[in-house]
Amino acid sequence: MVAGLSAASPPSIVLVLIDDLGWYDLGCQGGAFFETPRIDSLAAGGVRFTDAYSNCPVCSPSRAALMSGQYPGRVGFTGHITAIGRHRYPEGSAIIPPNDRMSLAQDVVTLAEALSAAGYATASIGKWHLGAEGSLPRSHGFDVNIAGHQHGSPAGYFHPYRNAAQTWNPDMPNLDLSVGKEGDYLTDRLTDEAVRFIEASAGRPFFLYLSHYAVHTPLEAPARIVAKYEAKLRRLGLGPDPVYAAMVETVDRSVGRVLGALDAEGIDDDTVVIVTSDNGGLSTVTDNGPLREGKGHLYEGGIRVPLIVRWPGRGEPGTVVREPVTLADLYPFVRELAGSSVGQSGPLDGRSLAPLFEGERWQSRDLVWYYPHYSPQAKAPGAALRHGRYKLIEHYDPPAVELYDLEADVGESRDLADRQPGLTGRLRARLTAWIESNVAIRHTPNPAAARSVPR
Repeated sequence: MVAGLSAASPPSIVLVLIDDLGWYDLGCQGGAFFETPRIDSLAAGGVRFTDAYSNCPVCSPSRAALMSGQYPGRVGFTGHITAIGRHRYPEGSAIIPPNDRMSLAQDVVTLAEALSAAGYATASIGKWHLGAEGSLPRSHGFDVNIAGHQHGSPAGYFHPYRNAAQTWNPDMPNLDLSVGKEGDYLTDRLTDEAVRFIEASAGRPFFLYLSHYAVHTPLEAPARIVAKYEAKLRRLGLGPDPVYAAMVETVDRSVGRVLGALDAEGIDDDTVVIVTSDNGGLSTVTDNGPLREGKGHLYEGGIRVPLIVRWPGRGEPGTVVREPVTLADLYPFVRELAGSSVGQSGPLDGRSLAPLFEGERWQSRDLVWYYPHYSPQAKAPGAALRHGRYKLIEHYDPPAVELYDLEADVGESRDLADRQPGLTGRLRARLTAWIESNVAIRHTPNPAAARSVPR
């Protein structure tokens, strides 16, 4: 524990997870097209991590890592939950994805369970996507679950949160957000619920997990905000999808309202606020440049995410930290803030961020991604390892290995594998060894692949 971190007066914690927000999609990150003054202000008063990563290029496994402090492969949850209940793979593909879990195992001690044991009120408001009935937030330690279920996106963002093609509402079956009025916007409605929870819990430490469905598709936003970005796009001549940009602004406004509620309750100086994303931006609606590719890919555009933390009294305001960190690191960090001592379900892959606020450096470690799945975006199963400035990507279909120097080439445009075969071989061996030692449910060769190869 960092010196002076008092368990006697633990802070409240607000964790805002934005769905599919790209690394570049905030003003403070360099995204000039986007208007995010509230999050930018949070970064100016807190600490911004430039080399922050999700633990998977898609949503469910990233969220499992956040809730457990363990890599997705360790908890047997490497692919996102699908509607058909199994992971798709093309006919004749080189591999068969692992038949892993599509829910967070009950033996995982989640952040909510750890903080609940430390006396915190806990609420999950918004997207869950870590399992269906029996594995919803209240089964994993949250006192309150609003809008959290097995689905990864809403049918629509406006009340009653469905579209014309659907006669049923797959969303919010356990809280009935169907009670509302025409024109209600989901991001705003979730923020209303978050503010109510803050007001009701201000007398004790609380953990608010505000997990927005935005900015995930379907792209929908209030018309007046969309019109502003359409005009901006016409004026500038290029930019992201204007509806997407409007959705980014709605989550920025949400963060502003949450900060305002903390201030109104007089607890802003006693609350740690964290804003991040579950994976990289969807490249069909936003430009992840200078990073390569986007959601679904093991390139930086698919896994590097914004991370901003405001910890009152810790960290020089406006500090930029370049230490590579992941969402799994938030688990031990938040537990340390809360002074939670409840046991864990296995070895942690995350490290507490607390020393980085004191200007310390971590001892070097490898970061590992295991994603043996054909994502809807990339259809490129593989694994990756970051070792210092170097990143190795091993593709499973077709088999290939790439090596990049991220300090010199963040866009991953110059493959060094052939020029540095020794380093490539060593890093590949480290990656393989980690997977074989820590991942119980792995992919297998596809017997049909050999039969499909022309003679």
